[in-house]
Amino acid sequence: MWLIAMKGFAGSGKTTLARALGRELGWPVIDKDDAMDVLHGRTPDAGRLAYEVLLRVIRRQLSQGLSVICDSPLAFRSLYEHAGRIAAESGARFAVIECVCPDEGIWQRRIDGRKALGLPDHHQTDWAAFVAYRDAQLPQADYPIADPRLVVNTTCPLPEVVAEAIAWLQRV
Repeated sequence: MWLIAMKGFAGSGKTTLARALGRELGWPVIDKDDAMDVLHGRTPDAGRLAYEVLLRVIRRQLSQGLSVICDSPLAFRSLYEHAGRIAAESGARFAVIECVCPDEGIWQRRIDGRKALGLPDHHQTDWAAFVAYRDAQLPQADYPIADPRLVVNTTCPLPEVVAEAIAWLQRV
């Protein structure tokens, strides 16, 4: 049984990869944004509550013996550590798949392309605003990861990235 925690900033490709891995492996994908979409604007504590819901659902799925993919930026060390504790308590193997988009032109098109999706306003849909946020968050998001970690380049074709991640999981 696995708990796979996706890591990466908005537009890095983590949700696309998480969903593709979930389909390929038959594992549920628990997305923090599902809770945030409901909570945003209803409480000033929406972000913290969305993570609390995410972690509770993950714990429940693992307690049922299901491997889980956690779709979250994993930008905070405390969230990484909490997810690791949940995996350990559940007897699950824990690993992190970090998504990076090294081509800023592609990354910008991904972020700006979200405008047409009609997403709730807590989603990053403006490149300039995103860059300011990313640069401010980068110091705290760059923390050491002691568990198995795969960094994938999401500018590569999705089937190749999925195959790379699955092959890596089989070796870990």
